[in-house]
Amino acid sequence: MSPSVALLLSIAGILILLRLKLAPGLAVFVGCLVLSLLILPPLQTPTLMLQTVTSLATWRLIGIVFCSLSLSKLMEIKGLLLRLSHTLESVGPKAALHLVPAIIGLVPMPGGALVSATAVKGLCQRLSLSPAQSTFVNFWFRHLWEASVPVYPSVVAASVVLAVPLGTVVTTMLPSIPLLAACGAVMSWRLLRRASCERTEHLTGRAFLVELVRAAWPVIVLVGLVIAGLEAFFAFVLVLALLVVQQRVSRVEARKAIRYALNGRILFLLFAVMLYKAIVEESGAAYALFGDLSALGVPPAVMLVILPMLIGFATGLSVAFVGISFPLLLPFMGNGDGLSGVALFLAFVSGMVGYKASPLHLCLVLTVEYFQARLADVYRLILPPLTAVALIAILVYLVA
Repeated sequence: MSPSVALLLSIAGILILLRLKLAPGLAVFVGCLVLSLLILPPLQTPTLMLQTVTSLATWRLIGIVFCSLSLSKLMEIKGLLLRLSHTLESVGPKAALHLVPAIIGLVPMPGGALVSATAVKGLCQRLSLSPAQSTFVNFWFRHLWEASVPVYPSVVAASVVLAVPLGTVVTTMLPSIPLLAACGAVMSWRLLRRASCERTEHLTGRAFLVELVRAAWPVIVLVGLVIAGLEAFFAFVLVLALLVVQQRVSRVEARKAIRYALNGRILFLLFAVMLYKAIVEESGAAYALFGDLSALGVPPAVMLVILPMLIGFATGLSVAFVGISFPLLLPFMGNGDGLSGVALFLAFVSGMVGYKASPLHLCLVLTVEYFQARLADVYRLILPPLTAVALIAILVYLVA
């Protein structure tokens, strides 16, 4: 079978299983088996499973997510997340609902929307938001920075793959931040225009800043360490250790955090996502899809949209769509003076649209799980602003 067809069938299978309410980890795992058995030798499937289980990248991902969940649980137990939410509410509850995930989103952590979800859960309840509405606002505003802020691996990867300075990628993609914020704000305004909730705090000036630092210092330190160049896993471990000492975490509280972080469904989902990524890379399905599109005479603009979007959707990883699709799109990203900024913008935004809509996106599935929302209901809220983002990026490319 054609690798392109197999890739599309596996994606369709995952979506159908999720629609039938199968656990996300199991749905992705079945998608892995479908893709692998259709285009790889039968004995290669268990080999890839073993390689994924023993892969340093897999355990690094598990380690970061474990630390992320432990950190968020301890911040919840010690009242820091509630304090952060209340502090930001001094600028207004509705503004706080957007600011909390946006601030936490400055930290590039797998499944990081789970941290902000914990912080805004009480606020969502007081604003009478449904599980799907809560998921949308938290998920969307958690991901404003990923295409431009240089602490994110996808931004660094784009610089390396395209052989251009990191500053070039950052400045080229900077307009993506207000674009995402504006499109998301239109939807969240519709959801919140009739909601009402009184402020729980009335802070201004110095008092606001002091309370913000006291509540959010683990996040502030974590961002600082990552920006300074410390590897994400070690930054999480260090901040977690500092939090345990500073907050005098008891053994009972530590056990609660560990039990919370050692969630079997989440761990299996991480394994399944990494296995799917390995199978996509090993099978060459992404390259086959590119070849098929080229053979059909697809225009460059369509290639810049479709390929990153499909890879982002298929893997649920921003680094994956950059690393797999950008090398193939290099012929379409150049102009007489070198890199075409509008082509890079279109390709990166298209990949982000696919990645944000992917049922393999950890932040999406973990937040859906946390708020106990239906994925179909969340998609009804996410797809309109994502469509608007994609159409604006295409219009910018065609006009330029």
